[in-house]
Amino acid sequence: MVSELKIAEAAPADARGADARVVRTRDALRQAMTELASELPLDAITVRAIAARADVGYATFFRHYPDKEALLADVADKLIREFLEQAAPLLQQRDRLGAARSICTFVAGHLPIYQALIAGGSGETVRAEMLRQTMITMGAARQRKSEGPMDDLILFHMVSAILNLLAWWLRNLDTVDADAMGEIIERTVLTPLMQLRLAPPAGL
Repeated sequence: MVSELKIAEAAPADARGADARVVRTRDALRQAMTELASELPLDAITVRAIAARADVGYATFFRHYPDKEALLADVADKLIREFLEQAAPLLQQRDRLGAARSICTFVAGHLPIYQALIAGGSGETVRAEMLRQTMITMGAARQRKSEGPMDDLILFHMVSAILNLLAWWLRNLDTVDADAMGEIIERTVLTPLMQLRLAPPAGL
């Protein structure tokens, strides 16, 4: 409800201008990272290359991100938020198959950066960061707060299992299409977790 929202006071013009510059610079850096991920292995992408592609100074990069991994986390967060916005109607309708297929369609539309984040081009540190960032973003998007270990377990298993399945799929795109992969995710992850939530083990 509108009455429950906290309305921020308007910022001074100078502050709004500064905020707009920050947004433009970060958008440029995220776009540069995404473009370079389609051209080079992740390990070969340097901060200097990212800054040059974004048309910002080398030092400017570090005013926004401490390192390349922090930029990747920001890219991941933006992708997750975009997906959740797209999938929200399906999730609200409890259309698990539709939601699972929408995951795969979304990933297929952003192949280079997802291959960099979760498939063969990334190291364990990057994959762990992708898992951490996805957990944070999806946890914050839950409509209700966690009510105990079962909720946290379900979120962790759902995110980690889907990311692992997507990593496998990105290495087998020639043999498994998005619809089939969506059904695999629905049947192996989403539906079993729903059944677990409805009938949790004793003691949870």
